[in-house]
Amino acid sequence: MILIMSNKWDITCDFVVMELRRRGQSFVRINTEDLPAARATVTLPDFHIYLKRDGICRDLAAEVKVIWNRRPGKPFDDVRAADRPSAATQKFVSDQWYSWLESLQLLRDVTWINHPQANDAMESKVRQLFLARKVGFEIPETWISNDPDAVRRGIAQAPRGLVVKALYSPLIEEPAGDSFIFTTPLRGIRKEDDTSITICPSIFQQMLEPKVDFRVTVVGDRVFAVKIEILEGDPNEVDWRVRKNGLRFTRCEIPASIEDLCRVYVKEAGLLFGAVDFVEHEGKFIFLEINPNGEWGWLQKPHNVPIAETLCDLMISRD
Repeated sequence: MILIMSNKWDITCDFVVMELRRRGQSFVRINTEDLPAARATVTLPDFHIYLKRDGICRDLAAEVKVIWNRRPGKPFDDVRAADRPSAATQKFVSDQWYSWLESLQLLRDVTWINHPQANDAMESKVRQLFLARKVGFEIPETWISNDPDAVRRGIAQAPRGLVVKALYSPLIEEPAGDSFIFTTPLRGIRKEDDTSITICPSIFQQMLEPKVDFRVTVVGDRVFAVKIEILEGDPNEVDWRVRKNGLRFTRCEIPASIEDLCRVYVKEAGLLFGAVDFVEHEGKFIFLEINPNGEWGWLQKPHNVPIAETLCDLMISRD
C-alpha cells in the first residue's frame, strides 16, 4: 500500500491522488493536521503501527511499502487562530505527533519519496552547492557570509555585481502575515548596511546575465525540463518568482550530459524526487539550487508536464 503524508490544502498532492484513484491503486492519505481526530497507536515489542480513522483500522507496519513524504502539516493548521492554544502548547503537541510519525522510519523495505533525513540534509544550500560541484555541475562563484568586507570583495570580483538570497527557508512568518525573501541584486553596499549583513549569514553569488532560467524536475530516472521566459520587462530579471504574469513555461530538451548529471545528483543526495533550478549563461548550464520537495503543480496544469503520472508510476512500481 502507498502512504501519502501531506495536508488538506495541498493541491499538488491532489493531482497524484486523482491519478491513483483513476488507476484503482490502494493508498492512504494522511493530512497530518487531522491526526488528533484519528486514533494512532504504536505497539512494542511486537512492532505495529495502527491508525484508525472513520471506523477503519490499518496496520501501517504490515501494509505500507511506499511513503510519499509530500508536505506534512501541523495539528492546529486548520483551527482558527483565536481558538488555538498557546504557541508553546502548539509546539509541544506538534512535536509529539512528529515523534510518533518518526516510527514510520523504522519500517523495513519501504521506499520513501523522499526520506525525511535526506530531505532535511538537502535543505542545506551549502550541501547542495558542494554536491553539485562534486558531481560535475558548474556553480556560480559564491560567498556564504555575514562579513560585509567579504561581500565587498565579492562585489569587486564580480563584473556585474552579486545577488543575495536566503541561506535557509526564505519565509518569514508573522502573525499579521507571511513575507517571502526573493533573490535580490546587489551592486554595492554602504557602511550603514553592514548591520543588515552581520545579523545572519546569507548567500551572495555572482550575477549571471544574460541568462535563461530552467526548472528541471527529477522523478526517479525521469527528467522533465521547462524553460522559463519573461515576456514583459527585463528578460534577465534576477528572480522570476516575483512575477505573477508575463511568464511563459515551455517543456524543452536540455543537453543529455546535464540530464545525466541531474540523475546522478539526485541519487547521490539520497533522493527519488527533486526540483532543480538552473540558468543557461554564456552557453553553460549553471546549477543554482535543488528543492528536495519542490512544488510542481504549476507545471502539471496547464502546461501538461506529466509529473503526477510519473510519480504514480514510481510509487506503484515500488509497492
